[in-house]
Amino acid sequence: MTPNLFTHPLATPAWELSPAATTRLHTRSLWTTPAQDEATAPARRIIHSRALFADRPARIERVSIGAAAGYHKCASGQERDAVLDLGLFIPEGQEWREIGRISGLAGDILANGASIELDGVETTALVAQARRAATDEWWPGWNLVTTGIEVQGRIDTEWEARAEGHLRVDAVTLDELPPGITATATQTEVRFRTSHLELGFRLISPAWSHLGLDADGEGRTDRNLLQMPRSMDIVRSGVYPSGVYPVLRDQNAEYLAQGPRFTDITGMIPLGFLHTEYRGSASVVNNRVRYELESEIADQSYILEFTVHVDRISLRATRSSAQNRRAWTSSAWHVATDNRVTPSEVLGAPTFTGETGLLNGPISWHFPRHGTLSVHASGDALWRSDSVRPLDTNTLELKLGERPTEFGDYLLPAGSYTAEVEMQVRTPQLAELDTQASPAVRRMLERHTLTALSFRPDTATYSNNGASMHCTTSLADVSAIAVQLDAAPGLTPLQWVGDSLQRWLDGAPSYGSGATSHGTHRLEDEYVHMAANTLVAAARFVRHAPEGHDWFRRNRAALHRELEGMLARDVDGDGLVESTLRLGNSGEHQWSTAWADVISFGWKDAWANAVTYELWQLWEPELRALGETDLAARIDTARLRLREAYLPTFLNPETGLIAGWRSRDGALHDHGYSVVNGAACATDLLSEEQARSVMGSLVHAWDATALTDFRNGIPLNLWRIPESDIGGVIFGLPLGSYQQGGYSHHGARVIVDAFDRVGMTVHADLVLEGLATTIADDTSFGGLGSGRDWRMADGTPSGYEGQLIEGFSVLASALRRYRR
Repeated sequence: MTPNLFTHPLATPAWELSPAATTRLHTRSLWTTPAQDEATAPARRIIHSRALFADRPARIERVSIGAAAGYHKCASGQERDAVLDLGLFIPEGQEWREIGRISGLAGDILANGASIELDGVETTALVAQARRAATDEWWPGWNLVTTGIEVQGRIDTEWEARAEGHLRVDAVTLDELPPGITATATQTEVRFRTSHLELGFRLISPAWSHLGLDADGEGRTDRNLLQMPRSMDIVRSGVYPSGVYPVLRDQNAEYLAQGPRFTDITGMIPLGFLHTEYRGSASVVNNRVRYELESEIADQSYILEFTVHVDRISLRATRSSAQNRRAWTSSAWHVATDNRVTPSEVLGAPTFTGETGLLNGPISWHFPRHGTLSVHASGDALWRSDSVRPLDTNTLELKLGERPTEFGDYLLPAGSYTAEVEMQVRTPQLAELDTQASPAVRRMLERHTLTALSFRPDTATYSNNGASMHCTTSLADVSAIAVQLDAAPGLTPLQWVGDSLQRWLDGAPSYGSGATSHGTHRLEDEYVHMAANTLVAAARFVRHAPEGHDWFRRNRAALHRELEGMLARDVDGDGLVESTLRLGNSGEHQWSTAWADVISFGWKDAWANAVTYELWQLWEPELRALGETDLAARIDTARLRLREAYLPTFLNPETGLIAGWRSRDGALHDHGYSVVNGAACATDLLSEEQARSVMGSLVHAWDATALTDFRNGIPLNLWRIPESDIGGVIFGLPLGSYQQGGYSHHGARVIVDAFDRVGMTVHADLVLEGLATTIADDTSFGGLGSGRDWRMADGTPSGYEGQLIEGFSVLASALRRYRR
């Protein structure tokens, strides 16, 4: 059987006899604009390419597409998708030539697949670019392109080692270091330490060995933020719910590399991981480290001169070449960071061109719990950030004198290009604070405003954190913060809300949002709360962004569609929105209509309806100001009817609390949901008197469970949820585990806002101060996999992610109170 060149086996003896021995695979994300036959495609969108590079010519016989893993929108079910439009390209000189295309209808390809015969075309590189998909339409995802394309062909599998490169160490002199800097040298590295920085340099290879930051200047820099290349980790597999996805052998090499990288479009890899194909020298003179290296086969030369200061790193970088080159991978300097330590963020202005993640400077390189490097560059410099979830890695790279192409690769013109770069340890401030703010609240706002703004430039949307997936529901909390912040060079929090919303309106998938392969509905019809949260953010953007009304007009049809869709979710005419898909009945173990996705919120969801009231309240005046009087009137009517129906439907007379949901069978499900009660009382959904009574009942319930200290967070539910009201994941867990009563900071701003609204300021102060204290001291969250964003009653971590964006929602409450 002809092997599939688009997969690799694990590191077993079979590797030596397989195409993996002499091939490398990459999946690449890139921005694109509509082609001539894509009239209904959005003006900009992200598509993906799957690339094969070979050490010697491969003979490509056939390429096939078919049903495969889709974008992972919810843990309750694996999405199924298929590529519908696939272009095939091979290099020809310094260009890419299209050699074939596969296209078809969704039903046909999902059922039977499709293929094209290529009759043994010889090439050292093949790029398969997917432009359309069966489920996600114009946004074919990474999962799909990585798993849904098969390339049958043959290649010589006799492996030959490449020439390895090492630098000559010319000098290591540390006799005259500036004040405030100490340094040590070993056989393999030199390491500098200051009160703000710890920076290590390798000597026989051009790479950092250690990066540690302390924004407070107290010398806590021993924790290495870098992700180390692992030569025995070239082959690595991972698991999705549907099974094993193809191994990431070559993306390890690409993403874990530190230092310069270069791969031309024929697949040659002279620079990068494992010291291949370069020569040069390294020298250290006091606080200055200089690398000079060149690769004859790549025709690239680099001079990289770093100077370490007490609170900053300076870099003078030069790239030179005698001829024009076209590269698939290229960096003058590449840094990979370890998200298990902290999910870093690179915040700046996306270019929306070529490979995703490209940024114009300046940028802020933020490491939650550690500090921020404010980065400025002069010269022909371009930045790129990426996140590689399977490798727990985020990256930052400096591109010097490079020109991104529409194909997703790079032109490197001949000549010499230089950039001067400054990376200073500093914390950008986006709001001036009143002197009345307590030390904990002030430190929370000053230290972690950037942490709360986890905008990923490689996807152009706010995400769970700098290394996690996109959840448009998070935009409700993010927008509540962003509307109160100022912009700064490279830092535009409200504009990023607009970018995130544009992506959503243009059909891009996210968790709990978008098309699904499990029916003709959209996931917003299941996760009603998430749809409401996203529309709240859209209303805030329309109201507060300088271009808000123009943005509405450009997106009028899509916004009307979403608002009309929310109105239509009131299926029985009582003013409340319902889900006809998730019904909330005990024992059916359905997943949620709400943010708490593993709990069986359903049918009439008190959380979703509280947010729906707010979105009606926010949209009605904006629509009137825009001349949309008919829709505004319908929304106002819906708002009033929802308000009238809310308390009779959801108030539990036995507890005095708003219950979580009323299921399709009429049962009321009340497990003491604090955030749901806060959401119900933070607006005028309930009268001030009614809201004060509910919040008083909440305090009584807190007292009954001995909840008086909020530094650990607030339990999602005060009383155990029976197994019959759980959709999955938390079956059998003890109280306090994740969404079974776990304590967290998630979404707590509405509780503070509700206490403030009804005059219970003492309780508002206690909650805000407690939550702010553990955000300020960095203990309420951690690296990926730490689980520190959820806690049991005794403080034991009980989550999974480690940091979620909703955990910083109380910044909005603090800004409302203390922003000047």
